[in-house]
Amino acid sequence: MRLAAEMMVRRPLDVVWAFLASDPANLTKWDRGVRAVRVTSETPAGVGMTFDTLGFPRGRRSGEESGRMSYRVTEFVPRHHMTVALASSGGNARYFRQAAWRMQVEAAGGEATRVVCVADFAFRRRYFFLALVLYALRGAIRRDLGYLKVAVEAG
Repeated sequence: MRLAAEMMVRRPLDVVWAFLASDPANLTKWDRGVRAVRVTSETPAGVGMTFDTLGFPRGRRSGEESGRMSYRVTEFVPRHHMTVALASSGGNARYFRQAAWRMQVEAAGGEATRVVCVADFAFRRRYFFLALVLYALRGAIRRDLGYLKVAVEAG
């Protein structure tokens, strides 16, 4: 399953790229599902860097590790795109056979940058019904890109 969205950001490409690629903790500023980020490798920004995201607790059984998912940067072309792949299989990651997000930036003239987010998911057979849920929520990626726009433009 593939979901995609794009957004124009009124900031130069280098500024947008730096925000997206230099520090995974910036996810907390624009991805509504991410409460915290922990970098889990000493690899600098680029291929091989790993990090965990933590979601917001839901219900009484949720703890500090609520919604933890681990990721690895698998592609990194400076000032163009990066791909982050799911690297864990526990917690919320148990639903996916594989999942990856590609963030791409393109100069759009003047001080504007086009940001494209493409999410590719493959569900485990018994959770295939979740594809319908994600499809119904496909506008969430565009909303999150709206938060990205606000965060980057605010500087």
